[in-house]
Amino acid sequence: MTQASTEKNTVLKRISEMIDQTMENDSLYQEELDRDELIETFSKLLDRVSPQILLPLNDEQLKERVERVMSTELLSTILDDFTPEEKEMFNAAVEGRWEK
Repeated sequence: MTQASTEKNTVLKRISEMIDQTMENDSLYQEELDRDELIETFSKLLDRVSPQILLPLNDEQLKERVERVMSTELLSTILDDFTPEEKEMFNAAVEGRWEK
């Protein structure tokens, strides 16, 4: 196994543990996201970004990054369920042009 592969596996193991903790503590993640798909997403990200960037991060720093990716994945699943009208309302709210 190459050093790059070992580093990737080391980071993925830490990320996997953080995914488990986050999903255990927040039922919304459990209900909407698939653990295996998340790990695959992180694996693909680590193919594009060097694991060496993440290796020196402490657990809290890495957890923040993991939760950001998980939140993005969660948001994309929620948006998939929106009707076109709901998507328009969401986009308007994000852009600050939605009025109640």
